[in-house]
Amino acid sequence: MAKLGDWLRKELRERGLTQNQVAVYANVGQATISDVLTKGHVPKVETLFRLADFFGVSREQVLRLAGHLPPAPAEPGAEEDALVQALLAEFRRVPDEWKPVAVQQIAQFRRLDELRPQVIGEEPEEEQDGEAAEGAQAA
Repeated sequence: MAKLGDWLRKELRERGLTQNQVAVYANVGQATISDVLTKGHVPKVETLFRLADFFGVSREQVLRLAGHLPPAPAEPGAEEDALVQALLAEFRRVPDEWKPVAVQQIAQFRRLDELRPQVIGEEPEEEQDGEAAEGAQAA
Protein backbone atom coordinates (compact mmCIF):
# COMPACT_ATOMS: atom_id res chain seq x y z
CA MET A 1 0.00 0.00 0.00
CA ALA A 2 1.34 3.42 -0.96
CA LYS A 3 0.72 4.91 2.48
CA LEU A 4 3.03 2.38 4.12
CA GLY A 5 5.76 3.02 1.56
CA ASP A 6 5.39 6.79 1.90
CA TRP A 7 5.62 6.51 5.68
CA LEU A 8 8.70 4.28 5.53
CA ARG A 9 10.40 6.56 2.99
CA LYS A 10 9.72 9.58 5.23
CA GLU A 11 11.12 7.81 8.29
CA LEU A 12 14.28 6.82 6.41
CA ARG A 13 14.79 10.36 5.12
CA GLU A 14 14.10 12.13 8.43
CA ARG A 15 16.37 9.81 10.39
CA GLY A 16 19.10 9.66 7.76
CA LEU A 17 18.96 5.86 7.57
CA THR A 18 19.58 3.52 4.67
CA GLN A 19 17.44 0.53 3.80
CA ASN A 20 20.25 -1.76 4.94
CA GLN A 21 20.51 -0.07 8.33
CA VAL A 22 16.79 -0.43 8.98
CA ALA A 23 16.89 -4.04 7.83
CA VAL A 24 19.69 -4.85 10.28
CA TYR A 25 18.42 -2.84 13.25
CA ALA A 26 14.77 -3.85 12.87
CA ASN A 27 15.60 -7.48 12.00
CA VAL A 28 13.71 -7.25 8.71
CA GLY A 29 14.91 -8.46 5.33
CA GLN A 30 16.43 -5.77 3.13
CA ALA A 31 14.43 -7.08 0.16
CA THR A 32 11.26 -6.57 2.20
CA ILE A 33 12.18 -2.94 2.87
CA SER A 34 12.94 -2.44 -0.81
CA ASP A 35 9.66 -4.06 -1.88
CA VAL A 36 7.65 -1.85 0.49
CA LEU A 37 9.32 1.24 -0.95
CA THR A 38 9.28 0.34 -4.64
CA LYS A 39 6.43 -2.11 -5.17
CA GLY A 40 3.96 -1.16 -2.46
CA HIS A 41 4.41 -4.57 -0.83
CA VAL A 42 2.67 -5.09 2.51
CA PRO A 43 4.75 -7.46 4.66
CA LYS A 44 3.49 -9.85 7.33
CA VAL A 45 2.09 -8.38 10.53
CA GLU A 46 5.14 -9.53 12.48
CA THR A 47 7.35 -7.49 10.15
CA LEU A 48 5.07 -4.47 10.50
CA PHE A 49 5.35 -4.77 14.28
CA ARG A 50 9.15 -4.84 14.05
CA LEU A 51 9.14 -1.69 11.92
CA ALA A 52 6.73 0.06 14.29
CA ASP A 53 8.84 -0.88 17.31
CA PHE A 54 12.07 0.17 15.62
CA PHE A 55 10.71 3.60 14.62
CA GLY A 56 8.96 4.10 17.95
CA VAL A 57 5.44 4.49 16.56
CA SER A 58 2.34 2.61 17.58
CA ARG A 59 1.73 -0.76 16.01
CA GLU A 60 -1.85 0.35 15.38
CA GLN A 61 -0.63 3.27 13.26
CA VAL A 62 1.51 1.00 11.10
CA LEU A 63 -1.33 -1.51 10.72
CA ARG A 64 -3.56 1.35 9.54
CA LEU A 65 -0.91 2.50 7.05
CA ALA A 66 -0.64 -1.06 5.75
CA GLY A 67 -4.41 -1.31 5.29
CA HIS A 68 -4.94 -4.01 7.94
CA LEU A 69 -7.08 -1.61 9.99
CA PRO A 70 -9.46 1.11 8.77
CA PRO A 71 -8.24 4.70 8.91
CA ALA A 72 -8.57 6.27 12.32
CA PRO A 73 -11.57 8.54 12.72
CA ALA A 74 -10.66 12.19 12.44
CA GLU A 75 -10.34 13.77 15.85
CA PRO A 76 -11.04 17.43 16.46
CA GLY A 77 -7.85 19.33 15.72
CA ALA A 78 -6.25 16.37 13.91
CA GLU A 79 -5.82 18.39 10.73
CA GLU A 80 -4.14 21.18 12.68
CA ASP A 81 -1.92 18.64 14.46
CA ALA A 82 -0.85 17.29 11.07
CA LEU A 83 0.07 20.79 9.93
CA VAL A 84 2.06 21.39 13.10
CA GLN A 85 3.89 18.09 12.61
CA ALA A 86 4.66 19.01 8.99
CA LEU A 87 5.94 22.41 10.11
CA LEU A 88 8.13 20.80 12.77
CA ALA A 89 9.53 18.31 10.26
CA GLU A 90 10.46 21.14 7.90
CA PHE A 91 11.90 23.24 10.74
CA ARG A 92 14.16 20.36 11.78
CA ARG A 93 15.62 20.31 8.27
CA VAL A 94 16.58 24.01 8.41
CA PRO A 95 20.27 24.59 9.24
CA ASP A 96 20.71 25.58 12.90
CA GLU A 97 22.08 29.02 12.07
CA TRP A 98 18.89 29.83 10.08
CA LYS A 99 16.39 28.67 12.71
CA PRO A 100 16.11 32.07 14.48
CA VAL A 101 15.33 33.66 11.11
CA ALA A 102 12.69 31.00 10.42
CA VAL A 103 11.01 31.78 13.75
CA GLN A 104 11.07 35.49 12.89
CA GLN A 105 9.43 34.72 9.54
CA ILE A 106 6.60 32.81 11.21
CA ALA A 107 6.09 35.71 13.65
CA GLN A 108 5.95 38.05 10.64
CA PHE A 109 3.21 35.90 9.08
CA ARG A 110 1.21 36.21 12.29
CA ARG A 111 1.65 40.00 12.39
CA LEU A 112 0.59 40.28 8.74
CA ASP A 113 -2.52 38.23 9.50
CA GLU A 114 -3.40 40.62 12.31
CA LEU A 115 -3.39 43.57 9.91
CA ARG A 116 -6.82 44.15 8.45
CA PRO A 117 -7.01 46.12 5.24
CA GLN A 118 -9.15 49.25 5.53
CA VAL A 119 -10.76 51.18 2.73
CA ILE A 120 -10.45 54.95 3.00
CA GLY A 121 -13.70 56.36 4.31
CA GLU A 122 -14.84 53.16 6.01
CA GLU A 123 -15.05 52.95 9.75
CA PRO A 124 -13.04 50.21 11.47
CA GLU A 125 -15.18 47.15 12.24
CA GLU A 126 -14.98 47.65 16.01
CA GLU A 127 -16.44 51.14 15.76
CA GLN A 128 -19.23 49.98 13.46
CA ASP A 129 -20.20 47.28 15.94
CA GLY A 130 -20.24 49.82 18.76
CA GLU A 131 -22.41 52.22 16.72
CA ALA A 132 -24.82 49.39 15.86
CA ALA A 133 -25.14 48.53 19.52
CA GLU A 134 -25.81 52.20 20.40
CA GLY A 135 -28.44 52.40 17.65
CA ALA A 136 -30.15 49.26 18.96
CA GLN A 137 -30.26 50.73 22.49
CA ALA A 138 -31.77 54.00 21.24
CA ALA A 139 -34.57 52.10 19.42
